[in-house]
Amino acid sequence: MFSTRKMWLIFLLYLFPYANTAQDIIFGQNKFTEYQIGNMSLIITVPHGGSKQPSTIPSRDCGCWDMSSSKCFFTHNCPPGTIKDSINCKVSTVKDLYTLETALNLGKEIQKITGGYHPHIIINHLSRSKLDVNREKDEATFGVPEAEQAWDEFMQFINTAKSYSPKGLLIDVHGHAHPENWIELGYLISKQNLDSGAFTAADSSILFLSKESYNIPFETLLRGDRSLGNNIQEQNKKYLCVPSPTHPGPSGGNYFKGGYIVKTHGSKDNGQVDAVQIELPRWIRDSSERPIFCAALAKAISNFYNFHFK
Repeated sequence: MFSTRKMWLIFLLYLFPYANTAQDIIFGQNKFTEYQIGNMSLIITVPHGGSKQPSTIPSRDCGCWDMSSSKCFFTHNCPPGTIKDSINCKVSTVKDLYTLETALNLGKEIQKITGGYHPHIIINHLSRSKLDVNREKDEATFGVPEAEQAWDEFMQFINTAKSYSPKGLLIDVHGHAHPENWIELGYLISKQNLDSGAFTAADSSILFLSKESYNIPFETLLRGDRSLGNNIQEQNKKYLCVPSPTHPGPSGGNYFKGGYIVKTHGSKDNGQVDAVQIELPRWIRDSSERPIFCAALAKAISNFYNFHFK
């Protein structure tokens, strides 16, 4: 009798023909997306580390602004009554340098310290100028069929990874260029609310964790001694995290709260998979620091994971 894992693999092989069963890696059409199948309830996603720029997919530019409805239409051919507007309908196309390398390094470090367990890793190989999978589908793809298919595959790979376990943790890997040079952990809580304390577990992408850990205050899970930020800083004090016990909020500084992937695939609205967007400064992603940081992050995630998700 097939195991659940093998049944899912066969199902995905039917949907996606580019598969390497020996390594348990599945590629979407044209290898624009990749799914490295894991054997634990930890998922790592890499939405903005891709470099492929096929000529068949036009580059994303600004959307079309409808002044009468104050609405953007993300398409290459503006509907009547709308105009291209790079201010009101701006889109992001900048690559998060070395986030793909960071995620793969992190996966190897987790495998080392867990004795062979490895996370699910889901990668978008398309340049962000062609596809941004951390956005709603229309803004992500501009209605281009090839881009839409890659977006669908990326989301299906996440759903498949989530189906392996009743609960788990998703880490969405990004890079930032903020001058503070700290690590930003996004839980869908705005920087203003972090600074003011005006939030509850229901506002966050770790709502299920809070419900499961009902005997632990949410504040402790988010930025106290049971938080991911604290676990990272315990590995090395130079890896300053927001939020954490030492930096409970950005204090008016720069901070990304998390985007579409964390919002859609975290537990805020439903489900039992919690999600965190991790934004890394450039110095951490560079080749000199990356292996040191990934070893520390692997230990931090493993400690956090073992306490909350095993």
